[in-house]
Amino acid sequence: MNVPSHRQRTRVRLALLAAVTTLGTLAACVGGSGGSPSSMPAASRQPPVVSSQGSTAPLESLSAPRLSPIYWLGERDSTVYLYRQYTQAEDQGDPVTTAIKYLTEHEPLDPDYFNLWSKASRIGTSISSGNVITVDISADAFARRLDAGLAQRAIQQLVYTATAAASAAGLLTQTPTASVDILVDGHSGYEAFSHVKLAGPIQRDAALRAPIWIIDPQQDASLTAGKATIHGVSATFPGGTQWVLKRDEDGKATRVAGGKLHLGGGSRADNEFQVTPILEPGTYTLSVWGRSRADSKRLSLDDKTFTVK
Repeated sequence: MNVPSHRQRTRVRLALLAAVTTLGTLAACVGGSGGSPSSMPAASRQPPVVSSQGSTAPLESLSAPRLSPIYWLGERDSTVYLYRQYTQAEDQGDPVTTAIKYLTEHEPLDPDYFNLWSKASRIGTSISSGNVITVDISADAFARRLDAGLAQRAIQQLVYTATAAASAAGLLTQTPTASVDILVDGHSGYEAFSHVKLAGPIQRDAALRAPIWIIDPQQDASLTAGKATIHGVSATFPGGTQWVLKRDEDGKATRVAGGKLHLGGGSRADNEFQVTPILEPGTYTLSVWGRSRADSKRLSLDDKTFTVK
């Protein structure tokens, strides 16, 4: 049996998103709302949360050398969010260039995520004393044809990745808020993906950051039997944040741990979670999701499959 590659899965996902866009546009036209229909679900259409990460998404803490924080896209709750993975990337001389080169040339490790960038033939970066990261990238990185909503998210993918790499390497100060000025072939004002005009520094859009993501373990990780660390970030949902861990036993998923997560601790005291179950050898699937108060519906589910040896 032929297994689809990451790029094949991305093409299928984009085709499905285009179909959803067409239906959404028709519905908007029939509804007669009076405004131009959005080509993707609006960023405001995210799970109802009491408290999230604020107007500006927090930056990453210092990380281990050669581990680059890369942001990918994932579809949840009828919209597309940004999710982060730490990846070992080939050093390009500075952490920001290293991360952006990886972003434009690779696909995410997690099959639930996807990427919209194409390989860039040239990338240059610099950082000012005012926390402005300048990224000069070649036009071939914008080769894909995207709708306006996905174009916006792709630009934020680059902004999040550049600021994450700089922050994780200790290259940014606390203030002012970090931003990214994207030049294309040395010039400002490029119309990225035919939708987003790049005419000045861009900050992170906190509304596009995923309400939940699992940091550890990462997809397909291999852990040693014993105490494991489950670690992630969650917004505050009306019905709380839940988790469940299941082990594959002869093709049947058996629940081994789970419950309501306590949010707190670490560098983001209002939204970080961590649990440390004792795990025997096997293959596990971890799922984390939020709950709405009204109908206890699952929201913003993220999951990871990993092995314990």
